[in-house]
Amino acid sequence: MKNRFLFFFLFSSFLHSFICAQELFPHNDPASNVGKNVLAVRASSEFFEDGGQTRSFQAYKFMFGLSSKWMLTETFSFSNHHSPRLPGGFIQHDSLGNPYTNGVKRGSPYPYLFESLDVNIKYRFLSHDSEHRHFRMAAYLDLAGGNEAHYEAEPELIGDNGGAGAGLIATLLLHKFAVSINTGGIVPTDYTDAFSGVAISYGKAAYLNLSLGYLVYPGTYRNYNQTNINLYAEFQCKAYDGAVISENGREVMIHHVPALESGSYVEFRPSVQFIIHSNTRIDLSVATPIYNRSWAHNDPAFFFTLQQNIFFKSKS
Repeated sequence: MKNRFLFFFLFSSFLHSFICAQELFPHNDPASNVGKNVLAVRASSEFFEDGGQTRSFQAYKFMFGLSSKWMLTETFSFSNHHSPRLPGGFIQHDSLGNPYTNGVKRGSPYPYLFESLDVNIKYRFLSHDSEHRHFRMAAYLDLAGGNEAHYEAEPELIGDNGGAGAGLIATLLLHKFAVSINTGGIVPTDYTDAFSGVAISYGKAAYLNLSLGYLVYPGTYRNYNQTNINLYAEFQCKAYDGAVISENGREVMIHHVPALESGSYVEFRPSVQFIIHSNTRIDLSVATPIYNRSWAHNDPAFFFTLQQNIFFKSKS
């Protein structure tokens, strides 16, 4: 994976020269937190086509500012991306009884199910603030519960996998421009099908995401009730190991299934964002690959997000 990681760092260094936002990035958290005693509620949806089926994913995120430096986030996710268990025929046997898999047939109908709960704690440890500009850094830890039967090596804690993740975020704001880099890793838990004895160890992953944004409206602030319009360009860069599958302790051969092999990709996600009365946020975006692809979804994938902030009074 070393060559892929080197590519990602060179790629991000090149794009850094295009710093061109309010730091409410649609797909990546900034180093800043929501304010103390503020609850932000976000509903996110993703849609894409898969062999005649419309795949749908929804996440409901609750972000609470514990203090000026600490923020707690809980995310519940639902989708029709996978079946509750591994589908029949996922594991087959050759004439000698050796197990192998050709993956799954794309376009199969699946029920809409609860996937997992993800808990994130973020600590902002550095702030250099001045008028219309700041530089901030934060560290975070992710813990996710779930034992989903999904058919890709690529891990994702909000949705597909249980496991743990951690990372660092650096965010720079310069008046109407913002740039943020989010880098970290994921260690997913294994999936075990108690009925068939099949176990899947998903790939560990490293990622480096770059977010750029620009406030295009209003040109001059008159009051907080003005609608803000922000444009964003976000780049999702990820590298991950291949899956390891076993049946009753015996390794299963993977026959030409790219989704279960190691991989890396860079995905471009342009977005437009509307902020209404400084409190309600609407994001519209699309994802398209520019280097390899993610096997966790087809392209293009479309996203819609709605967020509302709720302010609580501090007890005197």
